Formats: sequence, C-alpha cells, structure tokens
Amino acid sequence: MFFWDVLVFSTLIESHYIKHLNRNRYDNKFLNIQIIKKNSNSEENNNIGIIDFRYILKSSNAMKLLGNKFLTLEKKINEKIQQKQIFLKQKEENLKKNKIHLTELEYKKRLKLFKKEVFEIQKQYKDERATLNKSFQKIQKDIKDLLAQIIKDISINKNINVVLLKENVFLYNNPRIDFTSEVLQIFNDKTKSMKIIVNTPNNTENE
Repeated sequence: MFFWDVLVFSTLIESHYIKHLNRNRYDNKFLNIQIIKKNSNSEENNNIGIIDFRYILKSSNAMKLLGNKFLTLEKKINEKIQQKQIFLKQKEENLKKNKIHLTELEYKKRLKLFKKEVFEIQKQYKDERATLNKSFQKIQKDIKDLLAQIIKDISINKNINVVLLKENVFLYNNPRIDFTSEVLQIFNDKTKSMKIIVNTPNNTENE
C-alpha cells in the first residue's frame, strides 16, 4: 500500500513538472518572439528603398530623345518605301501596257526582272527596319544599365541594403523610402550631354 501511494505521488509530481516545463518553454518562446520583434522594430527604415524604374525611363530626357530619334528614322524609312512602292506600281502598269508590243519570251524576261527588283526592295526595307530596331534595343539596354548603376550608387550612399521595384510593392507606409525622384534628377543630369547614335544600313544618324 505504501508503495502504491509513493508511486501515485511521484506520478503527480512528474505530471506537475512536465506542465511547469512546458509553461517555461512557452514563456521562453514568447520572450524570444518579443526580442525578435523588438530587434525588428529597432532596424533603421532606410535599409529598404523603393524605385519606380519604369517611370524613370519613361520620364527621362534620354529615353524621350531616343524615342524621338527612332520615330524620325522610322518615318524616313516608311517614306522611302512608299516612294519605292509608287515607282514599282508605275513600272508594273507600264509593263502591262507594253505587253502587246513584246514577244512572249521578252515579256516573261522583263516580268522576271521586275519581280526580282520588287524582292530586293522588300528585302532592303526589312533589313533597314531590323537594323534600326536592333540599334534602338542596344541603346535602350545601355540606358537601362546606366540607370541601374546610378540606382546602385545612390542606394550605397544612402545605406540602403535592399531596393524593391515599386510595381512589386503592395503597400509601404513611409514615403521617404521611395527615392525615385532623386534618381530621375541625377539620371537626367548624367545623360543631358549624351549622344545617341542610331545605325541604319545606308547611313549613321547622330544626335
């Protein structure tokens, strides 16, 4: 009987000890959470920055200059191909009119030469457009790389550890972490004297 009482008593003690231990573990876990939250709240706000990369590109003088240059050259290419089309149409009409004065063999020969000329003009147009687009994309990439470097330099000077794109941010309560305007101003200053060179197959355009 005594043995049974001791066993029951020891079981109660053990159960009480386990509950006490679990409670201490919970308290310690809660304490750790509080410490983490405190440390998190004590971090400086300027270690995160937000930038509107698309807005800067769209609003920058460099991209506006490049866009205007591209539209100007594209217009020249389109005007030239339109003139070629008018010329070819007149040539085709003349060929049809003169068909009755030509032998079958001579007509086919001239028709073949005409089709070859049309093909060459079409190829020239496609080559000019492709070269213009490629040149535009190259310059655009260089501008983006320069902007990215400026953002990096400014973020280092401001002790910013992480820079987020504004389009990927759902909510931020401190407008001071958005340094888009500052970057745009510096980007415009650094690119105000830049020259934009766009290559086409027949000429090189400088700005």
